[in-house]
Amino acid sequence: MQTDEGVVVARDGDFVTVELQPREGCVSCSLAQFCSGSKGSVASLRATAGTDIDRGDVVEVALDDSVVLKASLVMYGLPLASFLAGVLTGYGLSFLMQPGTAMSILFPVIGGFLLLVPGILVSRRMASHMNPTARVLHKVAVSGRGRQ
Repeated sequence: MQTDEGVVVARDGDFVTVELQPREGCVSCSLAQFCSGSKGSVASLRATAGTDIDRGDVVEVALDDSVVLKASLVMYGLPLASFLAGVLTGYGLSFLMQPGTAMSILFPVIGGFLLLVPGILVSRRMASHMNPTARVLHKVAVSGRGRQ
């Protein structure tokens, strides 16, 4: 189970919106420039919470492992499968050409990358429609801002 800390920014019935705090490793990571959280946007998620959790509280939230696995399959598995389908299609087409020609060698490479693009586009679209709900494990501390 993946856990993160964040600040509750809104409450709607049994659900709260939590803005996640950046992890310690993000500051020194050389790939931080590619993360969406480092480009000025704040990562947030929806979580179920008890009645003792209010706006401004610092909480620890947990995301179920099945959600992480599903997101990984969508973001990595789908593009990989489309790339491999393109490579296999390219190999099939290369058998139709004269063996040993330069184009018959390039067909698997070209086919793989041609099908990789739609695979990435479809996986991004599917990921944008995923709406995982986490759960608040406990309060870490009460924010100094006070309750608003």
